[in-house]
Amino acid sequence: MTSLPLRPCSAVAGPESSSGGSQASNPSLRGQLDGEAIRRLRELDPSGESHLLTRVFNAFETSLNRLLPQLIQARDANDASGVRLVAHTLKSSSATVGALELSRLCVAVEVQAREMRLDEASEGIAQILLEVEAVRVSLGNLSRRSDTIAGAA
Repeated sequence: MTSLPLRPCSAVAGPESSSGGSQASNPSLRGQLDGEAIRRLRELDPSGESHLLTRVFNAFETSLNRLLPQLIQARDANDASGVRLVAHTLKSSSATVGALELSRLCVAVEVQAREMRLDEASEGIAQILLEVEAVRVSLGNLSRRSDTIAGAA
């Protein structure tokens, strides 16, 4: 079996866009997903029969629903350790689904929290919350498209 090719999608970045500037400086790129990460996930379910992308995206959404309130609570309580832990956890899962800008923002907040720079971390958390919403839209669009492609196969 061969893997499904990535079709052009404004929510998926090709290799050329992942090497460029920061998405935070270009709001039109918010929520963009790394095409290489999506390709690697698709290789695990080449036919799409198992709906792996949708299951991974749903697990990520469940994680977001658990972690974001913890992040906000830790921020509001000036709990640097809590902010650091949540940012660290979110960093890895974001990279797995191809949300590289979200992962990058989490790295920055994790470092700021470790260095007790909570005012800066609070600004970073606000950016994370914006990026999460854009990523949710992109993942939802890609998941629906993948299910449609798999159903047609």
